[in-house]
This record gives sequence, C-alpha cells and structure tokens, in this order.
Amino acid sequence: MMTRVPRDDFEVIAVPRHTIARSAVLTGVFSLAPVLVALLWLTWSTGRWPAVLWVADVAVVAGLLMYWRFRVSYAAVTATEFFKRGWLPGTVRLPRDSVATVLVAHTYRGASTETVPQLVALDDDGQVLFRMRGGYWSEEAIAAVTEALGSAVTTVSRPMSAAEFYRTWPESRSWYEGRRWLSTSLVVLAFAAASGVLVLVWRAFTG
Repeated sequence: MMTRVPRDDFEVIAVPRHTIARSAVLTGVFSLAPVLVALLWLTWSTGRWPAVLWVADVAVVAGLLMYWRFRVSYAAVTATEFFKRGWLPGTVRLPRDSVATVLVAHTYRGASTETVPQLVALDDDGQVLFRMRGGYWSEEAIAAVTEALGSAVTTVSRPMSAAEFYRTWPESRSWYEGRRWLSTSLVVLAFAAASGVLVLVWRAFTG
C-alpha cells in the first residue's frame, strides 16, 4: 500500500484524460439501457421485475467502483519522489533522482495517422522504471511530468508504430498491450459470459 503524501507536497499533479470516463459512461448507458428496458418489459407481467432492477443495481455499483478507481488515478512529482496510480491495481513510487532519462516518443493510434505521446522513464542502467501512455494521459500531463522530473530528456522525432515501440522498449509494455490474440479472447469471453448471464436471468425470470 502506498503511504499517503499531502497534496500540498506535490509540485505537479496530473490526472487522466477526462474523455475516457465520459466515453465509458456513455457506452455503458447506451449498451445496458436497452437490455434493461427489454427485460423489464418481458418480466413486468410476471411480477419478477424487481429482480431485474437488482441485477441493474449490481451493474451500476460495479460501474461506480470502476469510475471511482479512474477518479483516484494520478501521476505526481514532489521534491524527492515520483508517484503514479493508474486505473488497474498497482502503484509506482520511487525516488525522483532514480530517473536518469525521460524518453518521449509518439506512436500511431491504431491504423490512423493520429499519434499519441509515450513517456518512458529509465534509470542509469537503461532499465524501464515506469511509463505514461498517451491514450490515458494527455500530452499536457506528460509534458508537465517530464518538466517536473528535471531529468535528461530524449525525444524521438519520428513517430513509430506501437509494434516498433514495444520492440524497442519491451519492458514498457503492459501485459494486455500489443497482443491481438489476448484482446480477441477477452472480447469473446466477455460476450460469452454476458450471453450466459442473460440466458440464466431469462430462465430465472420466466421459468
């Protein structure tokens, strides 16, 4: 567990892109609302509609927990330390002077020509200490952290593909990045799980 540090000690504090939460909320609402309405309509005559609302409450609570986790994400720099807490479990806390070099590169977003920044912090031996992804942190946030760290900065002038970026700095890749088979498997499993839950709910309500 990361020891709390007073916010007043932060020279710079950066938060994730606000558009991420907005997009997630809109996607959740427009995806689940039609399902909720359909289930309420199908179960209204049976008197089992309260169970539908109970399932919806569980989904809302889960969504609120994920939103809370997003809201408490931040990256910050104090006079002596760097902190980073992302959406996924796990935190980064290390001495500020352990960052020897800050490398800033730009990678293409998917198949488009749009690019996003990537910050990779390296120690004296060239080992990756942490990374800030441009898809999660804004360019302004990455620039602010880079300046606050005060380390030597290396900027890669040429944009690169995500695959090239991962080949160059493999230690910076998260477990879920750059693995299409994993993304496809997770989507299939999520769809199968959602379908199974809907079938079970339907049988419970109409059986």
